[in-house]
Amino acid sequence: MSIDNPILYAQGALSAQDYLRQTQMHMKMHRQFEPHTLRFQYQFHVKDKALDYQAGFMDAIGTYMLTTLDGVTVDLYRWEVLQVLDRVNRKKK
Repeated sequence: MSIDNPILYAQGALSAQDYLRQTQMHMKMHRQFEPHTLRFQYQFHVKDKALDYQAGFMDAIGTYMLTTLDGVTVDLYRWEVLQVLDRVNRKKK
């Protein structure tokens, strides 16, 4: 997939980072996991956006998941999601 609008892609990725921060804060406060939050976020806040925005959002979520599954702890307040996605997208070319 080629990205037609890199600004929308970046906005989607940053939106995903914000979502992850909020989810992490919620889990620390309430000590419970609510698996429907990602589905809710996507259906009500992301699905109607441009395709490049959706791609940025999903790529950031996927990158976060793959990084944590690899055993790396991600500090969401220092994580440079745009730099990580830029490196990944350069490798694809």
